[in-house]
Amino acid sequence: MKIAFCRESGTLSRMRNTWWRTILLGGACWCAAGAAETNAPALKHRFLAEDESRAQLLCVDQTAPARNWTIKFPDRYRDVQLIGGHKILLNTGSGFREYDLKSQQLVREVKRPEWASITTARRLPDGRTILGGNQQGITFYELGADDKPLRTAHFPTLATLRLVRLSPRGTLLFGANGDKAIEASLDGQILRAVTVADAKHIYQVLEQPDGHWLVATGYGAALVELDRDGKVLCKLGGAPGPAGLWLNFFCGFQVLKNGHIVICNWTGHDANDSIKAPQLLEYAPDGSLVWQWHDAEHAGSLHGVIVLDDLDPAVLNDDVTSVLGSVR
Repeated sequence: MKIAFCRESGTLSRMRNTWWRTILLGGACWCAAGAAETNAPALKHRFLAEDESRAQLLCVDQTAPARNWTIKFPDRYRDVQLIGGHKILLNTGSGFREYDLKSQQLVREVKRPEWASITTARRLPDGRTILGGNQQGITFYELGADDKPLRTAHFPTLATLRLVRLSPRGTLLFGANGDKAIEASLDGQILRAVTVADAKHIYQVLEQPDGHWLVATGYGAALVELDRDGKVLCKLGGAPGPAGLWLNFFCGFQVLKNGHIVICNWTGHDANDSIKAPQLLEYAPDGSLVWQWHDAEHAGSLHGVIVLDDLDPAVLNDDVTSVLGSVR
């Protein structure tokens, strides 16, 4: 599915929702931030929110708040994935953990002392796990379904890894060196490196079916769409944000099946920094802000989100095609 929140076209895009439209300014393609339709019903979501500043995972159900729950972690982690069997996968500093969503209990942990400074973990459909961390530059570990190491890829010229995602070709997509969006292989080869203007600590990179990349720019507080040559086709957000909405650090994001994008607006390491601005934002394909979530009492600064509305936690979910969904 092509997530076209921006089109290089002179005609209105024929999209399902009335606010999905093309905006052309001076011949360039832009996403103009605006308000949601005033007659549109208020959106409500059920989601997992990874709370970095308070070291916890929250399940929030806006349709039935009595179902909300929280898991407290012994440390701060970055990455979270639905891996099937109603379980989630989380990286730890030296490996990964699996928690059961029904009981909210730890059910499995794998760690090794040589897996240092791990920041990201992904489970593949065949049972392999990819771990990545800031060690010897940036290092990735490929583990078999039995958790035994298969390959190790070192990138000594790269640094500041946050998350890794997989392309449809099985290559690694991630940010490095502050403003670089990278595609690399588990054989240790850098296949493509793109410099993203105004990015600082790129957090997440996803590839769309047309080969364009979606990039969360960290302290650039924007999500941009890049073509194959690295040209910015579209930009959502941008620091410091519009009046009344402070945008600080765009990090973990999810592309929904309707083309909307939900992204974390991280506002600081302190447990109470979340008072400063909404923690989650949802943009429609034309760039309009259609939903936001702000609960500074129960949640600190977020850096990961999984909107559960139409996802099946009984099966593995991944975003290899940019849209998060089940992999059977």
